[in-house]
Formats: sequence, C-alpha cells, structure tokens
Amino acid sequence: MTYQKKESKAVDAIKKAIPSSLKADMLKESRGMFAELYESKAVPEHYVATAIDGIGTKIIIAEAMQKFDTIGIDLVAMCANDLATLGAVSPFLFMDYLACQDKIQEELITKKIIEGIVRGLNQCDASEILRNSIRINFGKGETASMNELISSAKKGYGFDIAGCMIGFVEKNRIKKQKIEAGDRIIALPSSGPHSNGYTDLRHHLLDGDFETRKEFKNLYKGKFSLNSKFDNSTIGKILLQPTKIYTQIIAKIAKNHEIIGINNTGYGLKNFNRIKGNFEFRINNPLEPQPIFGLMQKESGFSDEQMYKTFNMGMGFFIICRKNDADKILQIAKEGKIVGEVRKSNKTVTVLEKNNKKISFEGY
Repeated sequence: MTYQKKESKAVDAIKKAIPSSLKADMLKESRGMFAELYESKAVPEHYVATAIDGIGTKIIIAEAMQKFDTIGIDLVAMCANDLATLGAVSPFLFMDYLACQDKIQEELITKKIIEGIVRGLNQCDASEILRNSIRINFGKGETASMNELISSAKKGYGFDIAGCMIGFVEKNRIKKQKIEAGDRIIALPSSGPHSNGYTDLRHHLLDGDFETRKEFKNLYKGKFSLNSKFDNSTIGKILLQPTKIYTQIIAKIAKNHEIIGINNTGYGLKNFNRIKGNFEFRINNPLEPQPIFGLMQKESGFSDEQMYKTFNMGMGFFIICRKNDADKILQIAKEGKIVGEVRKSNKTVTVLEKNNKKISFEGY
C-alpha cells in the first residue's frame, strides 16, 4: 500500500471519529478544502479561517546539513499558503509546537528555528495591503523535550515542528467566489520542491551518507550527496530552499479581483479536484519545472503522471479567475502565466497536456 493510500485511510478514520457537533459552526463549503472556515457571532462580518501543517521529512535535510534558520519559513508557508487560497484573507494568529531532542535545546538551535518563523510571518502580514487593522501575531508556542520519542541521523538533533494559523476573511468575498467554464488558470512559480515529496526526493536522489540509523540507511537509492554540485548550487541547498509565501501577492490581486486559489502542495495537480462540481481543469501550457525535478524524474524513473501528482513541478500556486481579469492579474503578480482554463465536464477532473499526450487526474 502506498503512503498516499495509507494517509487517505488514516484521514478517513479521523473524520469518522469527530462528531458533527464539533463542526457545527464550520462552513460546509470549506470541508475538504485547504483552509476551513468557521462562523462566529463575535465577528459577524467575517469568517474565521484556520489552517494547520508541518514540514514533513524536509526536516531531515536541515538536520543533515546542520542548517536550521530556514525551515521556520517553510512552516509558516505551509499554513499561510493554505489560507491564501481564500483570496483577500488577513492572517491574524500563528502558533507553533516544537518537539525536540536535547542538542536542539542545549545549542540554542531553537532560536534559529524561531527566527525562521519570524521571517516567514513578516512575509505574510496583509494588513497594509487590505487596509485593515488585522495584523499577524505570533501566539503561544510550546517546546517539548522528546529524547525517547524522536530520533535523528545525527544523534541528539532530532525534532519535529507543527504550526497553525488563524485569519479572517470578509463573508461577502467568499460568497462571490464562483467557478465558471471559460475561467483562466494562472500558475505562479514555486521556489523549488517547497515542502512536499521529500521522502521520494531523498530516497531517489541521495546516497544517504549522512544516515546513521541502519533501519533507514537502505532506503536511500540515489547517487548524490548533499554537497554534490548541481544547477550552480548543491543538491542540499536546492532541497533546503524555503517554500515561497504567496499571502501578500494574493491579497493584492484579490483586493480588486474575484479569484479562487489552489495551493499546489502534496498531491500536485490533484489539488484542483478539491473543488467539487462538473468541471475539467485543463492545464495545457504548464510552467517549466526547475532542473531539480528533471533530475528527480531521471533518477527515479517516475512517469509524468507520477511527477505531477507528487510534486509542484515549478508551479507553486494557482489562481482561477475570469478570462477578462487574467492579464490584469498577471500585471499585479509580475510573474507566472496562464497555464490553462476551466471547461465543462460531467465530473471533477484535472487534465494535463504534456509531450503530446493527455494525463487525467481524478479524485483527491
């Protein structure tokens, strides 16, 4: 069973364990989307938007390279980009949980991790853009010593980190978000693999020379080290490139244009299928992926279908907009391009045209 199928089964079990009474104030339309929306009489004109995430096994790269000042940006980005799918959202509160082994605390690596989070939060404050008083705050955090529970390739340096973000979005903006056949799909470039697919990236690209744990050493099938030269850099530096944060640019766009955002995170192009309805999301002019993805495909033997349902392939965030707004939006974004359009269909499906063939992605 693939890890995606295992994850899907686990998530289904979690959903069944949560009584409907604990989701009573959630907007049903946000179920299964990137961020959940809740209604409260305390903020009658806004929905409360929530997102939570971690960084996954990208942390192993940080541990191996002993570079800890950027993964905090990744943590913020994973939450902020989910909220950005709502358009003109105002992030308000971020909270983190850090579980770690003793070296992370003794050597004050905790400081470097938090400094990365602060840098990320500075990139997602939309208060000036949206001209409101809702500013991002760094809320209560928690650090736990977990020597017996966590391990690492480098003894004592194991850790995991999770974050959640709460924001507000005006109710009338959500009501205006509708998809129609003929809408254009714009892709904004990613900064690289972001924080997804790192188990495959590590195992197929790296030789695991840094891995000291016998039970994990044999999982590495690659031929490169983290110091191997590639694309005017090194494999390690490219894999540790922080996830791009789109909150501010999306706020600028959504301030005057009706859009729907798609965070191209885990599951790749299948992320479009979170939007339910009789639509086909046709991607016929994708952005050129960064060289690291080409190397990954060469070394792993993955098909185009596998690559585009596992990685962002150079497209970090999608914007669905009206045809007449597309050029204006691209002028604001100053990057990206129109990569496809929305078409009528008898089901929800995403179709990629590449190398003179069509690849269909169904389900999520």
